[in-house]
This record gives sequence, structure tokens and C-alpha cells, in this order.
Amino acid sequence: MFKVLSMLSACAFFVCGQPPCSGQKVKVTVVCILAKEEPGHIDKKLVDIAKEVQLKNPSLKSFYLKNMEMRSLAPDEKGFFPLVNKKSALVIVKHGADKYNKVGLVIHPPDQGEILCASACGKFLPIVTRYETKDKQRLILAIRVQPCKE
Repeated sequence: MFKVLSMLSACAFFVCGQPPCSGQKVKVTVVCILAKEEPGHIDKKLVDIAKEVQLKNPSLKSFYLKNMEMRSLAPDEKGFFPLVNKKSALVIVKHGADKYNKVGLVIHPPDQGEILCASACGKFLPIVTRYETKDKQRLILAIRVQPCKE
């Protein structure tokens, strides 16, 4: 795994043409959303995320905000974010905003493998997980990173 993460950092350097911000803490916000297939309520704060999720998951019709947590993480620092039913997500910041204003992340949603990605700074990245509660609610994570380059 260490080799993969080292390669990710090296790739970020060569693709961007400059080293990403290092040492700078990144504010990570993880929003825990529960969605159902039955028609119902969409939380006002989740309207935009719900529309985006429904593009690939049109069967999800109700969206509820369960909780939200923010933490400032240094590069390679692990952040555990509590979700629902004693489940948590692990987020690791690989680097701060690069010249394209993207932050490198490693995300471990519950009951899934790791996801390596470059998230747009200041925007929410929705992740529909495989986890479902006993009430048939699908767990969705929405992750945002800041600060952004001007």
C-alpha cells in the first residue's frame, strides 16, 4: 500500500508540473447522508447533492442529513469520521491544493476498499457507498476540502 501512495504523490507532481502544497493543513468536511428508494423528503441542504446522486442512482428519492463533521488534517494524517450504526469513514489527505485547485485524498468508506482521488477544492464529492442500514437506507458520503487557492 505504501508503494501505491508514494506513486500517487509522484504522479501528482508529474501531472501538475509542480509539487502540491505540502505541510499545509486541509479542512475536511464529511457529511453523512441517508437515502431511500421510497418517495419522500429531501433535506433543503441536500437538494444539489441529491440531483447529482440521482443522475447515476435514479431509484434514490429521499435524502436525509444524518450528521456532519469537520476536521483539519495535515498531509498523511488519518481522520476517522463517525457515520451511522457505529460505522466510520477514514480520510487521509495526501496533499493540499495543487495548481489545478485539487486536493489528493485517500478515502475508506465503510464496507468498501480505499478510494484514491483528487477532489475539487470547495466542492462536495458525493460517494454512494455499499452500506445499507437495516431500514434499507443507503449511506452516502459528501466530502469537501478547503482551503482553496485564489
